[in-house]
Amino acid sequence: MGVIYGLRLVDGPCVVREFTSAAAGTYDAGEVVDVANGSCAIGEDAKCAAVALKDASGTTTNTPCILLTPEQTWSIGYNGTTAATLIGNTYLMTFTTSVQCLTSTTSTPTVVVVGLDPRDGPKAYGRLYVKFLASNTTFTGDAT
Repeated sequence: MGVIYGLRLVDGPCVVREFTSAAAGTYDAGEVVDVANGSCAIGEDAKCAAVALKDASGTTTNTPCILLTPEQTWSIGYNGTTAATLIGNTYLMTFTTSVQCLTSTTSTPTVVVVGLDPRDGPKAYGRLYVKFLASNTTFTGDAT
């Protein structure tokens, strides 16, 4: 089995807002999106605004999203072997539609690992508990 993709909120505040899909809005439920000018599209390394709660379905419908904050804990798949030695380290997420996961890349980190997902423990392609870095959760859109 390979990496489990998509994020799941484990703990922390859950503020949901709806945004229109951007013209290039291709993303799946559970994936990180960026929000600009009231529209959401797949996230980029330095642009993590929210997690989509449903798949993109065109530019005329709204997508409910959970706004990201550094106080939240998320479960995410890791493209490698999970181990307690990863806790406390910062890593980069891969931002591609249908392939969002944590990588072992430490340059331009997106999240800090705060634990192993107890559903997996240490194993190949397991899940980790992470928090987004405050520098990567700057909301660029209109949250109202």
